[in-house]
Amino acid sequence: MSPLTLLTSAPALLAAFPVVDIDATIFVQMGIFGALVLVLKPVLFTPWLEAQAKRVASIDGAFDKAKSLRSEADELSSDYDAKLAAARDEALTMRSHMRREEEAAQAKTLASARASASKELDDNRVRIAAETDQAREALGGKVDELADQITAKVLGRAS
Repeated sequence: MSPLTLLTSAPALLAAFPVVDIDATIFVQMGIFGALVLVLKPVLFTPWLEAQAKRVASIDGAFDKAKSLRSEADELSSDYDAKLAAARDEALTMRSHMRREEEAAQAKTLASARASASKELDDNRVRIAAETDQAREALGGKVDELADQITAKVLGRAS
């Protein structure tokens, strides 16, 4: 038989030979299947299904635990950020307060130094004015005598 003949006659051959013969062996096959189910269910299927259920439960538990730990970490992180911001604000406030106190102390010291310098300057002016008046009084009577001496020295002769 040629391949072309086989291809054209294939539907007729398939119709002549059924795929499954239904006869008394089907009851033997069903008995073997039932016996295998009864034997393998407690030995193989039930433990395998329990292991799968435990595996799924442990995976779900791990996911739930990871999710709760993630939310706890996020909460702790936000608490840390809030505390850090509060500490920064407090440090900024404290630094500002200390700066104002230091500026006030410097202004007070500067004012005290200016007052002291002003008082010393006034005292020196009063002292210089008094010494000037005293020198004028001392030299007031000797003006003519000094003028004669200066004239004699400049001109080289007595006046």
